Amino acid sequence: MMDTITIKKDIFEELVKKKEEFDAIIESIELMSNLEVQKSIKKSKEDIKAGRVHKLKELL
Repeated sequence: MMDTITIKKDIFEELVKKKEEFDAIIESIELMSNLEVQKSIKKSKEDIKAGRVHKLKELL
């Protein structure tokens, strides 16, 4: 037997928004626990500090 649940549209939209926020938090946690990603971020910061960067419009 299936039950029916009625949810107001604004409440449903808020639930979808909260799920998207939760998914983004989970993705951030996964990225921050990945050692390869951490190494890449560290190298990027070092490159920026050393001036090894290009403006996007220079690359286009």
